[in-house]
Amino acid sequence: MAEPDALVPLGETGWRVWRSAVLRAPGFAASGLDLLAAPDCAKHADAFLAGDLDRDGFEAAFAAATARSSRQLAAIAADPLFREAVTWQSLHSVEALDGLARTGPDTARNSRHRQREIVITRYWQRYCAKNDTIGFFGPVCWAALSDGGPAATVHAGPALTRAREVDLEWRALTAYAERLAEDARYHPWLPVSRRPDLALDGDDLRQPGLPPQRLAPATAALLAACDGRAAREVAAAVLADPRTGFRKEADAFLALAQLAEQGLVRRGVDLPLTVAAEDVLLRSLAALGEPELRDEALAGLSRLLAARDGLARAAGDADAVRVATLRLRDEFAATTGGAAVHRPGATYVGRGLAYEETVRDLDVTLGGPVLDLLAETLVPLLTAARWLTAAMAAAFESALRELHAEAGGGPVPLGDVWDAALGVIFGAGPVADVIDDFSARWARVLRLEDAGGWHAVGAVGRIELDPAEVAEAVAREFPAAAPGWRAARLHSPDLHLSAASVAELAAGEFTAVLGELHVAWLTCDNGIFTRFHPEPGALRAAVHRDLGDRVVPLYPQDFPEFTARMAFTLNGPDDVRLAYTPAPVPPGAQVLPTAAVTVSVVDGELVGQAADGRSWPLVELFGSFLSARSVNACKLADARPYTPRVAVGRLVVHRETWRTTVGDCGVDAPRSGEAERYLAVRRWRERLGLPERVFVKVGTEIKPCYVDFTGPAYVAAFVALVRAAARDGGPDVPLTVSELLPAPEQAWVPDGAGRRYLSELRMTVRDPAPAR
Repeated sequence: MAEPDALVPLGETGWRVWRSAVLRAPGFAASGLDLLAAPDCAKHADAFLAGDLDRDGFEAAFAAATARSSRQLAAIAADPLFREAVTWQSLHSVEALDGLARTGPDTARNSRHRQREIVITRYWQRYCAKNDTIGFFGPVCWAALSDGGPAATVHAGPALTRAREVDLEWRALTAYAERLAEDARYHPWLPVSRRPDLALDGDDLRQPGLPPQRLAPATAALLAACDGRAAREVAAAVLADPRTGFRKEADAFLALAQLAEQGLVRRGVDLPLTVAAEDVLLRSLAALGEPELRDEALAGLSRLLAARDGLARAAGDADAVRVATLRLRDEFAATTGGAAVHRPGATYVGRGLAYEETVRDLDVTLGGPVLDLLAETLVPLLTAARWLTAAMAAAFESALRELHAEAGGGPVPLGDVWDAALGVIFGAGPVADVIDDFSARWARVLRLEDAGGWHAVGAVGRIELDPAEVAEAVAREFPAAAPGWRAARLHSPDLHLSAASVAELAAGEFTAVLGELHVAWLTCDNGIFTRFHPEPGALRAAVHRDLGDRVVPLYPQDFPEFTARMAFTLNGPDDVRLAYTPAPVPPGAQVLPTAAVTVSVVDGELVGQAADGRSWPLVELFGSFLSARSVNACKLADARPYTPRVAVGRLVVHRETWRTTVGDCGVDAPRSGEAERYLAVRRWRERLGLPERVFVKVGTEIKPCYVDFTGPAYVAAFVALVRAAARDGGPDVPLTVSELLPAPEQAWVPDGAGRRYLSELRMTVRDPAPAR
């Protein structure tokens, strides 16, 4: 095993950070956000609303600003890099760019023209403001942390990216594998695998949540032989054992077909839900025992891979990417018969057939001054996170004891309490109560109750707290000696460093903003990042060093917001994969079906016991799900209408935030024109005391978007977002507004041409105390 990624101390606190951190930044410069701003238009609108300017004066200013915005959007739409970025994501959206190019910015502002501008605005704000990691408009960058040296040492290469790779989406590879599995000619030669969540105990079949089912001995023997071997090998195994009763290969094949119809076995190549799926499929097809079928299967896959390679060669040219994407679609349809677009309308999941990953041409080391700031200001939040996990685990265990007692109190199949236990984690009840209590305790620490009357229209509310006082208050409110489960020893804070340049950052002239603290979650553990780390084995060794051997779930392919590129990749060879539902199985994985686990009380502790004698504290079998609940649970303020900015020393731990509903915006008048909607938004902004530049999150969307309330284009996109939310969910859909911090002028990540980019540092922090 490789040497683990080094640990760097956070001062004398005992907490340590991994040396490797991910620096996320968009692919378009922060200054691009100002291209669609119109402060002069906003000034005229506010003067009109105040009665200091007549209608004609405002409408002239609005018309001029709208015309400038249209010309700028036309220029953005024609930009080769922007066109390529949109082409990679959505050929349908490219039509908006082409339509604007055909008509020009000075055409009549009808509904179609306005909608095209909204599409371009939405992509532009995302590419300039969001720290997404995808393609060249969100390259991967690994940074190094050090407890010495200057705050930053940065070297930007001549290009934005230094490496580009294109992969087929997992679903494209799976569709091809499934097409082969549907062809009866391949059935004898393809692998046959027992469903991973099933357990065989002699002739008894156990399925999650169901009573044992007694199988005929022949059926049980056949099912036991389905371990990933080819069907012919399975048949040969049962034919070689006279006790099975099988005498002919055809009889074994017929029984296998019946098992497949019952959903107990899978015929075909089982592709892991990771970026390794392509290699697994290639190796499996190359191992087919019938030469003609092997050559035919490899030839079909080669067509797909050749089309993928053509797409990779097209990178850098929007028109070439479009042509290559269409060719890949044709090849996919020809080889699989499947639809080229998956989950139409979705934004943050794998919709197409292929995607590009890139590496930023940037080297960054962040040193002592950054870690000194964190040692002083971040450790209290980490201490509270430890309490959160301990309290969640205690509440969960108490509920588990009740479930165990209700199930009879003796040895109980894990499947009998599985669904109810997940309901405790993700539903209303004791775990949710702990999370609410966590926010309430933070409200006391941050003195938010004292800030209720601070806010007035036009004022900026701020709370500035001394780090030492916060540390004392946290020690009182969040006493905990150890994290609640094994994975809860690692946390992943997202940190935004605010500095106008690398020089200012290196000189220690910076502040920091906490984006999120992902509790009990390793955000760097996914295929997006780990494949580009210089030593992926060091990351895997670091996980083992800090957490030991783990029990982790086998996630089904329809798990929410889960794709192969986001799948966990740092599992070790001795980690146990807990199968609770049908799911793809990685090669060589140690699978433990929940149906093979019983729940008992041993020495006063609830444990899960496998038939082979292995056992685990029951909370550890649910540890990954507890982490999934805690990852976004670190909310320092509850859902009150207004929360001021809160800073602990030089770290802003909570941005100024407003919470309302889409119906409160006043933009739902059906026949109002652009100017009237712009004025309505200006009135609403003034009433709430919002800054001009913000992030907005509506309850019907996954992620927030950037809005500059001075710009007609941004306002039009905001109005469309709000109206769509109201149409889909009604006027009470939640709307959250938070201040833009850092601002574009506080971006320091450079490229070789001197442009600067907004950014986010994703770190891994280790608790000095292991789980109890």
